[in-house]
Formats: sequence, structure tokens, C-alpha cells
Amino acid sequence: MTFGPISIKPKYKRKGYGKALLDYSLDKAKALGVGAICIEGNIDFYGKSGFVVASTKGIHYYAEPRDSEVLYCLLKELKDGFLEGITGTYHTPQGYFVDENEVEKFDSHFPAKEKRSFPDSSGNQIKRN
Repeated sequence: MTFGPISIKPKYKRKGYGKALLDYSLDKAKALGVGAICIEGNIDFYGKSGFVVASTKGIHYYAEPRDSEVLYCLLKELKDGFLEGITGTYHTPQGYFVDENEVEKFDSHFPAKEKRSFPDSSGNQIKRN
């Protein structure tokens, strides 16, 4: 299973909201019987909740060489030993990618807003409306 991204407006960061959202998500996943979660994120944040770099558990990121340690491809076992003896490749879900033309078409149904971009936790620019 995967989820995310968790995103907190800068003025509300470091107040526990991100951790609360993460804990809630993990509790829901456990209740559903999920054995492990693989995500893309910042190890400094997710590591505090037991996530590890996925390659340490034999799961590799599809867009990087198999022997690479991809620090943003993270994994947490929700059931002890769930991935024992398992290796594989994590692919970013197709639903995470959007066609910019489709976004523009959708946005045209709403009042115009200034388009801006902000850095994410990895320093990449994220477009925001």
C-alpha cells in the first residue's frame, strides 16, 4: 500500500499536524490488515515513525539503478516479518501523475488564481494554484 503526500502549510509546521495525519493513516492501514506501506518521502520526518529506506528491506525504486540507496523511497512493515524473503520494485502510482492540460481545463471552472511554486521537502519546485 502507499499513500501521501502529507503536506502541511508552512505556518502550521512543527505543531504536530503532520505526525497526527501520519499516525491516523497508519492506524487506518493496520485496521485494513495492510502488511507494509511503501512511500516516497523525507526520511527525517517518516523515520521517526519507523519508516526505513526501502532498499534495506529488498524493495527498490523503479526509476533508479537496483543497487542504489534511494533515500526518499521508504518502507514500514505494519506486520512483523511481512516482507521476509520478499524483494521487489516500487513504482510511483500512475494516479500521482497528471496531464497539465487536463489540470488547466479543470481549473478553468474556478475563479482565476495566481500560479506560484514552492520547494518541497527535497528542494524540488512544486506548482501551486
